[in-house]
Amino acid sequence: MKKTMLIIVSFVLTLLTMSAFVDVRRSARIGSEAPTLVLERADSSLALDGLRGKKVVLSFWSAADAQSRLDQNRLATAMRRAAEDPETVVVSVNLDRSEKLMKEIAAIDNLDESSQFHVGDATAESAIREVFEMADGLRTFIIDERGIIVKVDPSEKELAQALAS
Repeated sequence: MKKTMLIIVSFVLTLLTMSAFVDVRRSARIGSEAPTLVLERADSSLALDGLRGKKVVLSFWSAADAQSRLDQNRLATAMRRAAEDPETVVVSVNLDRSEKLMKEIAAIDNLDESSQFHVGDATAESAIREVFEMADGLRTFIIDERGIIVKVDPSEKELAQALAS
């Protein structure tokens, strides 16, 4: 009985720590194919490769980084409009250590909860930061229907224009 319980607990802990997978063999530059990114949470999972055929707005943020939080809020209106288009998917990835903090900040800032994913595992976060070339703060990528990165860190106007075309 103890052995069975140990196996179950180990399995659950493994699932909880595997919140993201990123392919470090690809770079995240304009004109390149978006890196493989798989995000998981309790109620769903999302694979960036599985969104081919749709435009994707992929943003990374952290409540611990004040500028990134401000930038996320600045782009939130344009991202909400983008999410209304059935051909566009908005994915926000939070890199804070605490998922609870991310959920509280998302609620306070009125961010769309359905688009929020949390990556708290240090190894996954490090891989994401490396492949998406993030030292600190927010990065936002616009990925076209073919999975190609067409814009990095767009302004509100550039985001609206890219999604309108």
